[in-house]
Amino acid sequence: MTTPRYNKGLSAPALCVIALLLTLVLSVIERNEREVINDGTLIQIDVDDSPSENVDSGSDDDEFDIPEPSPEDEGDKGKITEKVIKDTVLALSNIDFSKKVLWRIHRIEPLKGFSESDKNKVLFKAALQFFSNGDYKKTHTLIGKLPRGMRHKERPGFYYALALTKDNETERAIRAYQGQLERFPHHQASAINYGLLLIDAKQYEKAVKAFKYAINTTSGRRKAKSYRNLGKAYYELGQFEEAAKRFKKAIEYQPNNSTSWLSLAEAQRELPKFSQKEVLETYRKSVSLAPNRYKPALKRANYLFSQLMFAQAEEDYKEARKRSSDIVDTALMQSINYIAAGNLERADKIANSVKQANNDEEQLLDFIKALSNEKYDTAEELAEDIEKEKRFDNEELYQYLRLRLAVIQNDEKYLKKFDKDLFNDPIVGWPSQLEYARGLLQQEQYEEAQTIASKIAEKLPNSAEAHLINGQLQLRNGEQVAGFNSLKHAYNIYPESRRVAFIYAKESYNFERYKEAIEVINKLQQHHPKDIEAIELKAQAHHAIGQNDLARAAYNEAFELDEKNLHSAYALAKLESDLGNRQQSLEVLKDVLERDSSYIEARELRASILCNASDYEECLSEAEKILGLDKDNKVAKELTEQYQDKVQAANTSNDDKENTPSEEDDKDDKSSTDKDGGESDDKKGDKKDD
Repeated sequence: MTTPRYNKGLSAPALCVIALLLTLVLSVIERNEREVINDGTLIQIDVDDSPSENVDSGSDDDEFDIPEPSPEDEGDKGKITEKVIKDTVLALSNIDFSKKVLWRIHRIEPLKGFSESDKNKVLFKAALQFFSNGDYKKTHTLIGKLPRGMRHKERPGFYYALALTKDNETERAIRAYQGQLERFPHHQASAINYGLLLIDAKQYEKAVKAFKYAINTTSGRRKAKSYRNLGKAYYELGQFEEAAKRFKKAIEYQPNNSTSWLSLAEAQRELPKFSQKEVLETYRKSVSLAPNRYKPALKRANYLFSQLMFAQAEEDYKEARKRSSDIVDTALMQSINYIAAGNLERADKIANSVKQANNDEEQLLDFIKALSNEKYDTAEELAEDIEKEKRFDNEELYQYLRLRLAVIQNDEKYLKKFDKDLFNDPIVGWPSQLEYARGLLQQEQYEEAQTIASKIAEKLPNSAEAHLINGQLQLRNGEQVAGFNSLKHAYNIYPESRRVAFIYAKESYNFERYKEAIEVINKLQQHHPKDIEAIELKAQAHHAIGQNDLARAAYNEAFELDEKNLHSAYALAKLESDLGNRQQSLEVLKDVLERDSSYIEARELRASILCNASDYEECLSEAEKILGLDKDNKVAKELTEQYQDKVQAANTSNDDKENTPSEEDDKDDKSSTDKDGGESDDKKGDKKDD
């Protein structure tokens, strides 16, 4: 009897192998499908830039766009409750997305009882919950594990690309948006975000094509946004004329959008055909449309600073600080503007008010504080530390301040090696040229300095600082009429400026235009009534034209403003000495030296007055005190050398007088002699009798 043979089928190990192979095949298919998404190509469409929508003054920012919820999402509320989504999210949070495959995810507890289609909807909603929580990696990982039919739908495909964008997976996000636009060529948010992503990736030429496509795809607010960002792409390519055209188009669609006005101002400043007045008006429009945003005010202030209009910039920096006082960039620029304007006290106050600065910002703030407090040795040490940095976030601002330090210290070596590439910087370019011209002026390189200064004055006709430096150099180069015209023009532009007025007055004094100097200082005092240096200059001008009572009054006024300022009292003493009023001068000097016994100039003047009055002993006593303070003092040495012999001669004369009999002594001697003589005669008479 033969035993029938039964087919036992495949063994368990064989089944496992087959299952494994099937899993691998499915994984390959899944991967290839995803590559189809990522490698999609953008459809090329001919673009017409003409407007087609009414104005929409909506959102003012250029963040990545998000579409409104779809009707399909609203229709799922009955069966896919918030609790189901919440429980699903909680369960998914405990799953390692990188290792678990989709069929394992579908078996999680909250999804039991749902159809396969509903499970995918719940999982997508869970992905959106991850997105709203800021967990972008889980978002795109979960959506990427959904079946192709679900993942290639409009909203899942969009959020997959957007989550990749937010997770800084730039290349993958670009490919995902390309695939999304292949499937949904009129999806507005995808069209805009694709272009924005290309701008972020600095692929500006591709961004131009993307936004031209977006303009034909979008409407309303999004069309304005598309025009604005097309302009931005052109701006980054250096095509400022094209950029300005697109920004104007954006304004046509959304006239109350501050960002479009701000972008237009930035483009206009690069185009010579737009005047400074027009650019400032465009900036002003942007500032007025965004009362709660600091950036338009900061940008306008930076433009004014770059144009060497420090006073006007000060107002806009104040406005920017009001809108966002904690922004470090604003405080940095505000303090630097104060330094440029010569208001060191305010610069120090602003720099000290900054909180939560990063390391580079902190170093720059310390450098500003050192300059503001005139601690130049400290500034040099800080500069050495900054220059050791491989990368410094505020390099251009630092280089400008470092140049200013070199000019203050008249550092010829630094100026010779200075990198003039800084002159091309959009913010500190002109201020750097101004400082460099000042440095050359100090080193008496007048011709080279005037070449730079005349160019600044020509390019920036509304800058008082530009005409001020140009006027100073014209005077040094013998152009006296032109020089004073430039100084007067600078003063007329900005009469409130202490520095402009003082330099104008000082140059007037140096060129013996004393009445003009006095007139300027009188006006300067209206804005700066406690400016001691200006009052002293006025006193000198009054003295120069013989108005000595007014000179005295000015010196007394300066001293009364600050009794610790002994220089004004010393100057008054010198005035009295020059006028031959020795006693008055000595009285003032006595008061000065009682307040500060180490005031060498006061002791030198006192010693000279005493010697001229032939009070040699007191004079040399004063000279000896001076040498005790300064052993190499030339004035004291010369006085000692010149008058030492006279003091010795006077002492010798006094000794001789002590040794020479007086008239009374002569009388006594004579009387004594007469007596002696009388006795002698008697004796002689006696002898005769004998």
